[in-house]
Amino acid sequence: MISAFGAMLIAFAVLTVIGFPLAFAMLLSCTLYFVLAGEPLYLVAQQFFNGIDIFTIMAIPFFMLAGDLMVVSGTAERLLKFAQLLVGRLRGGTGYVNIVASMLFGGCSGSSVADIAALGRMQVAMMERSGFSREFAAALTIATSIKGAIIPPSIPIVLVGAVTGTSIGGMLIGGLVPGLLVAVAMAVTVNLYTRKRVVVPMRETTGREKAVIIFQSLPFLMMPVIILGGILSGVFTPTEASAAAVGWGLILWIASARGRPNLRVLASVFVRSGTLAAAVLLLTGASNVFSWVLAAERVPALIADGISSITTDPIMVLLIINIFLLIWGLFMDMLPAIFIVVPILVPLAVKLGIDPVHFGVVCTFNLVIGLITPPYGTALFTGSIVLNMPIEKIVRHMIPFFIAAVAVLLLITYVPETVLFLPRQMGLL
Repeated sequence: MISAFGAMLIAFAVLTVIGFPLAFAMLLSCTLYFVLAGEPLYLVAQQFFNGIDIFTIMAIPFFMLAGDLMVVSGTAERLLKFAQLLVGRLRGGTGYVNIVASMLFGGCSGSSVADIAALGRMQVAMMERSGFSREFAAALTIATSIKGAIIPPSIPIVLVGAVTGTSIGGMLIGGLVPGLLVAVAMAVTVNLYTRKRVVVPMRETTGREKAVIIFQSLPFLMMPVIILGGILSGVFTPTEASAAAVGWGLILWIASARGRPNLRVLASVFVRSGTLAAAVLLLTGASNVFSWVLAAERVPALIADGISSITTDPIMVLLIINIFLLIWGLFMDMLPAIFIVVPILVPLAVKLGIDPVHFGVVCTFNLVIGLITPPYGTALFTGSIVLNMPIEKIVRHMIPFFIAAVAVLLLITYVPETVLFLPRQMGLL
């Protein structure tokens, strides 16, 4: 006879396969478990609300809203011009502009999908004009978007911190160096590409044009300064920094409207951000119920024992986990792994003496790579739609960027100080 836990797993698998929303698949399968196991059903509601009754998780809707406000405020175009000013005159400059602009915008939105949607068309058109192929430009645009999901204010990192109880402030600051390393790795890839091709640098800007670009960009560049500066200085917690970012985003939106703000636009932004935030919070609560069942059935302990029976060497354990998460990223979305898999893996890492902040950033970065890998990469799909290009034309040019991202993953995995140095210096650990 099938046990209550076995029935739950079967129900969850069936509901997921037939296309049921993940949150409802988890809740329904867990409810079945409680019924069959004779547990009181009020535990479902109790664990659900325990999962979202966390102060730091409020940062998620605020960061989402701040990112949307930056999009409607014209941030993308201003930051693109500022990036052109910084690196546009280099050989292959438009490729470097793509990388820098994505990094700056990621410091505002915290989302790779928002990065592609806001900057994608402009970046690809700019690179095509300078001599890059459209396919390579599209691959770079999609690949560089992963920085938006790892550098502060990374929404995936906030989620990982919320569901595992790891320091969100430490993880956010810990993601800064890996984000910069990704930018460097992508730049090296662009440099190798341009060595064998004729790529026209961007035209030199006049002193007056430089002054205008800097002046117009400064208000938008203040967004990452507010977020990072507030957290680093101790003025804000990550949640308070997210609320301050929304306030600054509103000011920029009003200023961009030149005294005639369109309230319909603002209402649509609130509805879109609220809908996305509600979906994420629903997943968070449902995953807490699911995790409670897994803990009650000693699943984390069984997995830890299984891996420990293979090896107890932290180096090999990290390698096994990285390979598993990279394979996961090929076939499943990032969110299920954050809500279901990562909370199981963190106790194992802590047991082996691996710092939870370091491990959390490594897991997040690993899953973020999955956003650009076929066949189910969310960023890859978004880029294909936004740029109106078939995925198969983009994937071949994505390989060098995937290799560059995995190289950075291995570096931050086996050199923990790449993640821990800044949080330690800031007193966040």
